[in-house]
Amino acid sequence: MHDVRFTPDAVRQFKRLPKAVRAFIKEAVRTHRRQADPAQTTRNKLRLRRASPYADYELRANQWRVFYRVDGEGVLVTLIGEKRGDALVVEGEVIKL
Repeated sequence: MHDVRFTPDAVRQFKRLPKAVRAFIKEAVRTHRRQADPAQTTRNKLRLRRASPYADYELRANQWRVFYRVDGEGVLVTLIGEKRGDALVVEGEVIKL
């Protein structure tokens, strides 16, 4: 298993989500943490195609997205948002990766 850490921004984004969504995202992160290497591509976990200042990888959990980087200490969650159509909404703002 790999350690999962959150940036201060990701903690703030996580805390602003409804309780049920927080539980859902927590379980998705736990599941993928147990399954395999965080850098390994799966159906719901993939490397971003373009370089992003936010993250290198994306975890998909229904309409929710958890963006993260992998470093020597494990996984660093940097951004949590909701996918609405073609837009990624983080804290009420549309973000372009």
